[in-house]
Amino acid sequence: MQAEIFSKPQFQDYAAKNLVLVELDFPRAKPQSDAVRKQNMKLASEYEIEGFPTLIVLDPEGKRVANFVGYMEGGPDAIIAALEKLRKS
Repeated sequence: MQAEIFSKPQFQDYAAKNLVLVELDFPRAKPQSDAVRKQNMKLASEYEIEGFPTLIVLDPEGKRVANFVGYMEGGPDAIIAALEKLRKS
């Protein structure tokens, strides 16, 4: 998602104007400290992560509005359209 969505100028512009982004990495192939592993497990449990990648949308109060699990086809335009639909509902 980083290469195909998050790094694209249209998403970066939209995010700068409309979002507060927080990226959490759950590496599988590289070593992580016990503290990071513990933190990741806590977050995965708290946010009920069922697959990767997962995009969680929270409202300003921190309440979950939506989850997007797995790769979303359509690049930045598709995710921006989905986020706009959420903002307007």
